[in-house]
Amino acid sequence: MISAIRRTALSLLLVVLLGGLSACTADPLKVPLTFKKNIQLPPDPSGVPAIDLLTLDSTAGRLYVPHGSVNTLDIIDVKSAKIIGSVPNLPGIKGTALSSDPNVIFTANGSDGSVSVVDVKALKILATIKMGKSADAIDYDPVHGLIMVSLNSDVLGFIDEKTRKETGRLQLPGKAELRAIDPKQGRVFQSINDKDEVLLIDPVTRSVLKTYKGCDIKAPTGIVFDPDQQRLFVVNAITHTANEVSIVDVLLDKCLGTVDIDHGPDQAAFHARPHHLYASNHWSNNFTVIDMVSTQPRGFVGTGNLAATVPADLCPGTLRLPLHPTLHLPQARRPQSHRPPAPSQHPPAPLHTSRP
Repeated sequence: MISAIRRTALSLLLVVLLGGLSACTADPLKVPLTFKKNIQLPPDPSGVPAIDLLTLDSTAGRLYVPHGSVNTLDIIDVKSAKIIGSVPNLPGIKGTALSSDPNVIFTANGSDGSVSVVDVKALKILATIKMGKSADAIDYDPVHGLIMVSLNSDVLGFIDEKTRKETGRLQLPGKAELRAIDPKQGRVFQSINDKDEVLLIDPVTRSVLKTYKGCDIKAPTGIVFDPDQQRLFVVNAITHTANEVSIVDVLLDKCLGTVDIDHGPDQAAFHARPHHLYASNHWSNNFTVIDMVSTQPRGFVGTGNLAATVPADLCPGTLRLPLHPTLHLPQARRPQSHRPPAPSQHPPAPLHTSRP
């Protein structure tokens, strides 16, 4: 089960862009993020509109918006910033996973615990796979051609993208939140929110290889892995307090420190070109930008109210950072800058790893 804030009302999708870039070779570190526009989503007759985890396909240029309150997947063309289609009959859709076919994605349907295979070009459902009582975060492992989906809050299910059949399950030790997948080796890093830990999982054998604790990992939610530096960034989300991102060197099994963020963090996104991390802080109406090489914060950028989910995309001339504001907004609202919280006055706890 993902943070309950993602299930509240929405009306607009905020799109933030890196202003002033002339090409992808420009230096994004020297250019501030600036607001561009809101995108109006289709009408929602439910009375309590809700979306969940956004997914961005950089190659196809499409943003997938799980519109769970109307059981529909909304599809946005990121170049024109317009809705180009919707796919209905996806009960309580929570998230989407890409696949090797740019026109085929997999959806996690929270209401009935199923995973649907969707042709996003034809706007139709190709198949539905019954998996559990509920389904939540869903991801694609391009190395092994596997779809991974959170089931019943404490089970990880695996699906072969080609056969579209379940290949097995892994019982988790606690409540699963978000995960990161190593795009080079196919390793899976799974946050376990109620155990203050992150698991390293082998998706082929469906087994836990290692458990990361310490390094101030507490109530982890969003998680990002930088394959170039072999660094794991864990977004912690303790209620009613400013939080931190824990940074772990997975080669050395070493805690590299923490970076202060703000209240109510949720999803995080990774921008590979400047090695930037973007952590959404929905209770603070902002997101934090962190330099993943120097492990230093680059600043805070304001968003719409309660923006909880953020995927990043690099395209010619712009950096797109869609975030969903989860309250009704009467008009487009230009983000304001926010003062970052005071730096931590204590060193992080040491990292502890264990193997089964």
